[in-house]
Amino acid sequence: MKNIVNTDHINQKDVELTRLFVSSTKVPKYILGVNKLTKSVQKYVRVDGVVDDFTRVQTSRNKAILDIDDIAKDGIVIVVSTASPLEVAQKLDDMGIDNLNYTSFYRYATFKLIAPPFMIDFADDFARNRDKYEAIYNILSDNLSKTIFEKIINFKLTFDIKFMRGFTNDHKEQYFDKTILPDMPNIVFVDGGGYIGDTARQVVKLYPNFQKIYLIEPNQKNITIAKKRLKDIDNIEFANIGLSNQKATLNFDDDRSYSTIYGAGATNICVDSLDNIITQKVDFIKLDIEGAEQDAIEGARQTIARYTPVIACCIYHKADDWHKIPQKVLSINDRYNIYMRHYMEGIFETVMYFVPKTT
Repeated sequence: MKNIVNTDHINQKDVELTRLFVSSTKVPKYILGVNKLTKSVQKYVRVDGVVDDFTRVQTSRNKAILDIDDIAKDGIVIVVSTASPLEVAQKLDDMGIDNLNYTSFYRYATFKLIAPPFMIDFADDFARNRDKYEAIYNILSDNLSKTIFEKIINFKLTFDIKFMRGFTNDHKEQYFDKTILPDMPNIVFVDGGGYIGDTARQVVKLYPNFQKIYLIEPNQKNITIAKKRLKDIDNIEFANIGLSNQKATLNFDDDRSYSTIYGAGATNICVDSLDNIITQKVDFIKLDIEGAEQDAIEGARQTIARYTPVIACCIYHKADDWHKIPQKVLSINDRYNIYMRHYMEGIFETVMYFVPKTT
């Protein structure tokens, strides 16, 4: 890893914008985006407006929701949008309006702000396990994977959104990168974290001759919606359960923004291992299960060892997923090439692919 920056990297422009946003009484101040990060900023700084062209919310802490064209040209905007931070920043730049991402504001302000999702513990894990990150980097199967690996690490270490430049929101390609995946006719697909059926619909579209889809989703409301959306499609089996390494009941924390398994949530969910749930041959396992991916892989040990399925696994929920997930997969079955792709402008949707070796 030759392109990793030092953790003392400073974005001087963002430092100055943070200072002005906090202390200036003359500069108009705005927040772009409506979520819990918005309220975190408003707790400490009186702003002149909250901006969001798409929200249905009308006010935020008694501030009317504005359109982007309502921002004063001499204002400063903190972008809290987690979905399209680069697109938003570019639009503000084109309008000549100073802006910084919430991640920079979090780093440079002295307030006890809500931490950006999935970032706060990464630097410590990287410092303690850099040799393990290096080892995974060295076995990635193409240069694009290595570039992505370094770019996201730099963002997580510095909180500087500039390191994410070049990424776009590409949900249609997520889990199904044509440049990586082999031809898989009559596929048996495991949709771990099936949500409301979005990925399953992609499977039907991309693999019209699929043999079977197992949609596994612990949230009862989500799986009910998925069943309605997919009711006209045969050979989909729905399992209202979560994936783990054993049969158990766990807490599920769903705050509508960032869900996690093993949190102190109010909702109990039943989980079981993939090896217990499915006994037939599996061709493709997708995992996006809110931090339970490591346990789910352990619970699919027999399936992975016996069938060498393609695995597309999200690795952004926990810092040590970056090295522990590939270590775990390869300890079960070393007949894989490993790739890494990222499908959003922000921190979400980093996917590690395990593709069976052909020779």
